[in-house]
Amino acid sequence: MKKAILFSIAIFLLAAQLFAAEGNVVVIANQGVPGSSISSGTLKLIYLGKKITWPDGSVVVPVDLTSGSAQESFLNNYVDKSPSQYSSFWKQAIFTGEGPPPRSFSSTSELVAYVAATPGAVGYVAAGSSTGGAKVLKVE
Repeated sequence: MKKAILFSIAIFLLAAQLFAAEGNVVVIANQGVPGSSISSGTLKLIYLGKKITWPDGSVVVPVDLTSGSAQESFLNNYVDKSPSQYSSFWKQAIFTGEGPPPRSFSSTSELVAYVAATPGAVGYVAAGSSTGGAKVLKVE
């Protein structure tokens, strides 16, 4: 009985931690990107270079933060990779000619400005950050 209770508590804490981590980032997109939501699976495909067009046929332009807690949270929760695994993935993709990684920005304000000005752009910022002229996408 004690083990079952401890196991239940551990599962609850893990789920709460995952929910809190996902709440640390907001996915943003250019105003012209179709829709108001995106699936977590689609985000993963976009950030691994496997989905390159939006449903309307326009080109997806993913952008990334170079470091920080928002980057770590986004990659862990939506791409299933740590920042070092993500970097290694893209180094290998470049070496094998599979394509370039998402453009990276060192500041949130630069990323937001780029997304707002670039058709098809999608990115993420820390929750509570200004999203400027970009729209927020609900992640499903």
